[in-house]
Amino acid sequence: MKTLLALSAICLTGVAVFGQQPAPSPSPVIREEVTVSAGEAQTIDQVSKTVDVIDGQQMRDRADFTLVDSLRTIPGFRVQQSGGFGRLATIKTRGLRNQDTAVLIDGVRFRDPTAISGDATSFLSDLTLTSVSEVEVLRGSGSSLYGTNAIGGVIDFQTPRAQNGTHGQISGAAGGLGLVRFRGNFSHGWQRGGITAGGSRTVYAKGIDGNDHAHNTNLQTRIDVNPGSKTSFSGKIFFSDANVKLNSDPDTVGVLPLSNSTIINAQRGVNFTPDSDDQDRLQKSRFFSGQVSATQVLTDHLVLNGYYQGLSTKRRNVNGPLGAGFQPFGVTQTSIFDGQTHTANAHVTWTPSGSHNTLTGAYEFELEKFRNDGLTTSGTQNFFTTAGQRSHTFYAQDLVSLLDGNLQLAGGLRLQRYSLTRPSFSLTNAPYSNIVLDNPPTAVTFDGAVSYFVKKSGTKFRAHVGNGYRVPSLYERFGTFFSTFPSNSFIAIGDPFLKPEKTIAYDAGVEQYAAKEKVRLSSTYFYTKLIDVIGYGNVVQNIGTTSRPFGGYENQKGGHAQGGEFSAKAVVSKNTDIFASYTFTQSRQLTPQVSGSGVLKTLGVPDHQFTAVVTQRFGRAWVNFDFLATSTYLAPIFSNSTFNTYIYRFKGNRRGDLTGGYTFGFRKEKLTLRVYGTIENVFGQECFENGFRTIGRTARAGTTFAF
Repeated sequence: MKTLLALSAICLTGVAVFGQQPAPSPSPVIREEVTVSAGEAQTIDQVSKTVDVIDGQQMRDRADFTLVDSLRTIPGFRVQQSGGFGRLATIKTRGLRNQDTAVLIDGVRFRDPTAISGDATSFLSDLTLTSVSEVEVLRGSGSSLYGTNAIGGVIDFQTPRAQNGTHGQISGAAGGLGLVRFRGNFSHGWQRGGITAGGSRTVYAKGIDGNDHAHNTNLQTRIDVNPGSKTSFSGKIFFSDANVKLNSDPDTVGVLPLSNSTIINAQRGVNFTPDSDDQDRLQKSRFFSGQVSATQVLTDHLVLNGYYQGLSTKRRNVNGPLGAGFQPFGVTQTSIFDGQTHTANAHVTWTPSGSHNTLTGAYEFELEKFRNDGLTTSGTQNFFTTAGQRSHTFYAQDLVSLLDGNLQLAGGLRLQRYSLTRPSFSLTNAPYSNIVLDNPPTAVTFDGAVSYFVKKSGTKFRAHVGNGYRVPSLYERFGTFFSTFPSNSFIAIGDPFLKPEKTIAYDAGVEQYAAKEKVRLSSTYFYTKLIDVIGYGNVVQNIGTTSRPFGGYENQKGGHAQGGEFSAKAVVSKNTDIFASYTFTQSRQLTPQVSGSGVLKTLGVPDHQFTAVVTQRFGRAWVNFDFLATSTYLAPIFSNSTFNTYIYRFKGNRRGDLTGGYTFGFRKEKLTLRVYGTIENVFGQECFENGFRTIGRTARAGTTFAF
């Protein structure tokens, strides 16, 4: 089976280029393809970086309906969700942190400028699979092309083009935990363009503890117009609106050690209690992303591209006096985070005549806006903070293809300059009022990769090196909170003079094809050094005359993560697909993530992780089983009794999901009806993610009508 993989196009131009999926080979083999910006196809054995693709067929076979569900079997990915659908979801790539994986929508960065780390984590759980053609993953540093937060890897969520004619789908699903889901898609394509539209509504009326209501609405649309053979335009809209009832956080119980340097073996009800029901704690989140792009082919060797994205994010967190643990006293507190990101990009791709080079040069402008409002029912503690940041970026890449395409060389360079706008606050005794803002230092990143494919033996060797960076978020620069003690004033925790985080990463691997390209074995060694990071210190320096009595953000030394990724993919027959992976990770920090603990091992990262996906087809029927197993890992729990944080050792996950279904065809397959069912956590294992409960054994069923 072949699949078009647009990630290499992003590596060249920053914008995904789509193509039609070719017809299946009469004799199935593993030979995925990528399409570069000029339209030249590359097989996966020519790509010099570590890439994975999850196509639409795989998502249908597994009956996935969220992005985080689809990503959990990727080698090197540690995916966690704190309390079920709609709750906080995190991705740690290759033993790094949540903020070290960049998320793209159709090749353009997606992140929340109001998040603590300025990444996409706040909205990962809101990305449902409403209308998606495939999800593409780059593992390894990608900052020279994708900018901030691409230290560990890049995830590109790609929406489909309309195919010729009129097509549509209507689907519904229902199941345990009060699940009801509806999804509809429509597309119409003509010779010079097409339009697609999709919407979904997902509701969990009960959730894990029976009172964890969550709902999510996603709307998408895309229009492509090609007025001439050398000109194309595209417009895309992605909207999400989610509402989730949150629980109180996990807490400690029982007799605790005298020091938090002792690691506690987690036992529910003995030394910790999982998240518990909180009647008045809610989270509402909404984002709107609008993109427009244009491509103009000037000559056979010169292509111009450009795009603009306007992204608006809003999060509203409400917490009242009810619930377990530390709660607001006598009032309801509301925190509102409003963010905007405007990105404009123009780039040119040049393939000199008779040359083996493909050169790309680009300029990008980005503007971020941040606003945080704190409200209470009494009104006496209301406040707001606003801030802004802009950047100018120049980047270039050269891709060289030699020896009939078997030798691939790639190199990239990115320079990004920043400027800050003065923050504003609602009170006159605001922090940072007497400082002179300096422009942050310029971020310079590079990237280089090489691969060589030996056709005779079916062996591919590849290596990659690149440095990465993460720009300090506006919250890390200007974060504050309101305190009634001692004088009804802002308390500063940010540092406007923070420097960007810096990293260096290496990886090298071998891929081997066997059994007439029906088997592909892969092994990769990776190493990432976090040179400079941003952390929270309990005792930090003042900012001018502004004190930070409760600590704050500061530049710190990081740590390192290294390990190996091993995977095997086999097309046993045209009806049987098997994939398995094992990841070994060692990740350590130079400074403990929990102050005073002395624990340097990175929290939330298991040493060992195994995944497997098996799909068996029986004519029109199919069965899919995917499995995830991890070793034990360390995670923190804050104690509401001692006001200290302790390190717990949690058992690893052992989750298997079983899906099966049947497809009926009518009117010569122009109409299809697909029925399916899924048993989640088929083994019924009780598992806690950092102390939060996960689903037990549950089931759902659904149907899809397509025309």
